Amino acid sequence: MVEYIKIAVFFSIGVYIYERIDIAFALIFLLSLIMVLTVVSVFKHKFNTKILVMMTALVMGTVLCNAQVSENAHDLYKYEGRYVTVVGRVCEIPQDSEEDENVRYVIDVRKVNNEKVRDKILLTSDNKLEYGDTVTFGGFINELPEKLNRNGFDYKKYYKKLGIFFKSYSSEVKLSDEVIKDYSPYAINNSFKNSISKLIDKHYKGDYNAIMKAVLIGDKKEFSDDFDKILTKTGTKRYFYSSYLHIMLLMSLMTLVLGIFKKKTRDILTVFLLIIYAFANANNTVSVRLAVMIAVIIFTKSKFGRKYYPDIVGITLLAVGAANPIMLFDAGFVMSVLSAIMIYYFYDCVHGKLKFIHIKYIRRLFAIGIICTIGLLPVSAYFFGAVSIYSIVLSIIMLPCVTVIMVLAPILLVMLAVFNTAPLFKQAVDCVLFILKLVPTISYKLGLVSHTVAKPNLLLLIIYTLAVASGVKYIKKKNSQMRIAIFVAAALMTSYVIGEVISTNNVEITFVNVGQGDGAVIQAPYRFNVLIDGGGGNSYSDYNPGEKVYLDYLETEGITKADSAFVSHYHQDHVQGIIAAMENIKVRNLFLPDNMEGSEWRAALENTARENGTTVHYISQETLLTYNNGMTIRIIPPSNKTGLSNDENDTSYVYYVEYNGFSATFTGDMSSFAEKNLIDDGKAGKTNLLKVAHHGSNTATCEEWVEKLTPEYAVISVGENNPYNLPNDDVLERLKNAQVFRTDYDGDIKFIIHKNGSAETDIYNRR
Repeated sequence: MVEYIKIAVFFSIGVYIYERIDIAFALIFLLSLIMVLTVVSVFKHKFNTKILVMMTALVMGTVLCNAQVSENAHDLYKYEGRYVTVVGRVCEIPQDSEEDENVRYVIDVRKVNNEKVRDKILLTSDNKLEYGDTVTFGGFINELPEKLNRNGFDYKKYYKKLGIFFKSYSSEVKLSDEVIKDYSPYAINNSFKNSISKLIDKHYKGDYNAIMKAVLIGDKKEFSDDFDKILTKTGTKRYFYSSYLHIMLLMSLMTLVLGIFKKKTRDILTVFLLIIYAFANANNTVSVRLAVMIAVIIFTKSKFGRKYYPDIVGITLLAVGAANPIMLFDAGFVMSVLSAIMIYYFYDCVHGKLKFIHIKYIRRLFAIGIICTIGLLPVSAYFFGAVSIYSIVLSIIMLPCVTVIMVLAPILLVMLAVFNTAPLFKQAVDCVLFILKLVPTISYKLGLVSHTVAKPNLLLLIIYTLAVASGVKYIKKKNSQMRIAIFVAAALMTSYVIGEVISTNNVEITFVNVGQGDGAVIQAPYRFNVLIDGGGGNSYSDYNPGEKVYLDYLETEGITKADSAFVSHYHQDHVQGIIAAMENIKVRNLFLPDNMEGSEWRAALENTARENGTTVHYISQETLLTYNNGMTIRIIPPSNKTGLSNDENDTSYVYYVEYNGFSATFTGDMSSFAEKNLIDDGKAGKTNLLKVAHHGSNTATCEEWVEKLTPEYAVISVGENNPYNLPNDDVLERLKNAQVFRTDYDGDIKFIIHKNGSAETDIYNRR
């Protein structure tokens, strides 16, 4: 019997390792394997088909994924880097941009410079467009940017999953005389969602509007910042759009409508409609997975008279992976597949232990909730850097409320569209909306929130998988195989623990890629975490990298406490991440420069510290802090002469960190004037690592400063494609004897300092 689940596993492995294997090498390997198996079969008189099938699946996963992610397979590739005129159609509901007042549009491109093409592009513009508009615009075609944060969201991979590989910006967008029509299932579905969205906008405002859109069309971008934070912290956002409930309602409707047909015809029509549903929801991986899986179940039962659940999961993975391999990277897809597998293996066992719950619906919900909550803890930690142990309790309230809205909403919306009123239905839905907003809010106030944990590495996930496998074998009474899995898991866990013990005495200094700002994290032995600046935005944008990037790094690293936080000076692009840290994790001590009293950002730091129980220390003279792990931080204020400067950047304090003979110097944004004064005062000395001042501006890092410090490494924290053209070429020339790292090229930059004072670097992505 063909074991589809094993084939799917090898196919998935091929997808996940596609970046490490060249297509040509993969194909040569497969041909070589065929030759070897053929030779072996001559002597053994048996051809090992199983190995060939498994390895073919692995190679096909790699080949298909490489083909899927290749930009040069798309029509827009030949226009990359060029200014062009584009004609296309807005093919998705517009998405507001977090960074600025612009709006993001997905454009179905049909013409470029009057040449016919068929591709998609992500357009950012300050022009206001509607879904379905046919537009023409001029702009440069650029590749989507690489992910430059180790734990950040990978927008490039996300958009590639949707078939979008290129982006453009244009303020010259206008409606085209040419009208483009699209009658594909995906377009019809988006048009339907757009109509629902506009109707909801007419009758609901604020977070109630957002909840309605999330439940009915899966649009979770409309929540207010405060409520979105509550949903994220309580882990309840996922309940607002339940693909399971949508597919259940769809199946109920199809059963009702198709009941007039004979079973064979009904099965064929159901499978066909489910495939159409999958195409219509191509941007929702969980919906696609559910639709394909149900279609496979119906088909196999109709064709073969049986259904073997593991192989159904395997066929589903192969079907979805073959159509779009990048979907296998999606967190929702991975977690939904794992949920299905664990429910299959553990449901009877867990459900049997809950017989004391007499209400069948509640018992079934609790059994599934326990399996998914406990089973997905490490996977949730891997994808989101947090785990929620209260979700099973909250789901008992949230899911029935969401179901009520989904059942009542069609009647409600039809009545609102026709009569502009819906007595009783409107009041009932409003009551449920009130509950859906109240439950997460109360949970947040009671502290029933997700717990931040460190992102587990691959080794821990393998250990977890083996532990689950051993549990399955135990349930299935296959004890010999169970023992093997347990022994392997124990051996791997031992090696992991030994590795952690060996690295206990290391200090890690990470420069987080916060764009045009500074943000560093020091993780020292005995869980002493130190923050030095935290990034931030600017006056002309609401986007806050301090919260969106720096805080996200802390949380996904499992940093829930920091002993000390420092800011070099009171500029927005240095302090917002420290404010976000104090609001979300426990920061014991905040060390502040004793200058610029009354400034906006000093006041913000002080107020946040007071509200969150952080002790504030004002530093006015050179101060040495000694930690019991051997690390020291010397705080060096600007010299008296520097205090005469009118440049606020010269209020920057210097932080000199030393551990076992390795030193790192953090300089804020100070200018060459301040640097020379420190040299004259004898406050500057040799350092191994220099955080280059003011993002590589030519106003700092003078020749004398570099000669005095003679750094081995230099780090420039700078924004990608920044408008200031930083870092300056003269600064790079002065640092020619140092190994220079840049956050705009290297992403997150980590230095691992060993007990003997030696250092190694770990950069996320060198371009």
